Amino acid sequence: MHFDDLYSEYIGATHDRQSSTENPAKILICTTPRTAGHSYCQILRQFGLGIPTEYFQWQYALPLMRRWSADDTLDLEKLNQQAPAYGRHLLARRTENGVFAAKIFFENLPFARSSIGDDDGNSFYVFLSRRNKVDQTISLLSMLHTGQPFDSQETLPGIPTVSILTERVVRDTAQYIFDSEIRWKNYLNTVDRRRVAQVCYEDFIANQQESASATMSDWFPGLELKSKAISTSARYAHDVEFKTMIKRQFGDYVRRFWQDHT
Repeated sequence: MHFDDLYSEYIGATHDRQSSTENPAKILICTTPRTAGHSYCQILRQFGLGIPTEYFQWQYALPLMRRWSADDTLDLEKLNQQAPAYGRHLLARRTENGVFAAKIFFENLPFARSSIGDDDGNSFYVFLSRRNKVDQTISLLSMLHTGQPFDSQETLPGIPTVSILTERVVRDTAQYIFDSEIRWKNYLNTVDRRRVAQVCYEDFIANQQESASATMSDWFPGLELKSKAISTSARYAHDVEFKTMIKRQFGDYVRRFWQDHT
């Protein structure tokens, strides 16, 4: 299924539930761009752990809250004001098997906290990070240029795009990844380590179900995880030629950046 179909399903009523769980477990998939957060969401769905997607991005939150509140005039300012109500809708309508799950970027954390509340003993965090920061940076640069985050021609509304790649753009992109990781690490250092799993992108992609299963079994030992097979995905493979061009032009510059920041 293409991303535009998935997006339509997630903001539509297809995945709405009527959960009676008073205090669901909350799994936050903490990411920086191009670390397979979307794939991790798919695995959790296979396991029956919530209905995860990017609920705290306005591209999802705004249409969902407009529908749930029956208010088509709702804008971003009102959405922020109604964050607690949005959170109540989320936990009631997107909890499955006693679990609510979402993928989140650090800049969305304040809205998430306003929506579903602060950290508690029933909150769990998967921190996705990539060893190969050069490839991550180049992959993000490609997405920013094409506006296409996935292996298809679909674009996602609200993704900032750049028409011309320059050294300034390259540096700002790498700096964003660096700063986001530091902020996530600083935040997660305040959380009980038993509720935080640090997952390397390269290890996860090599064996997605086994990697996620090991983490989830530790957190939810009493829950029988489904073992339904999933189709393999050529993640981030749609723009290989363009990424090769970026690496040829800016690869040395990107490598120097990360050498200076490790």
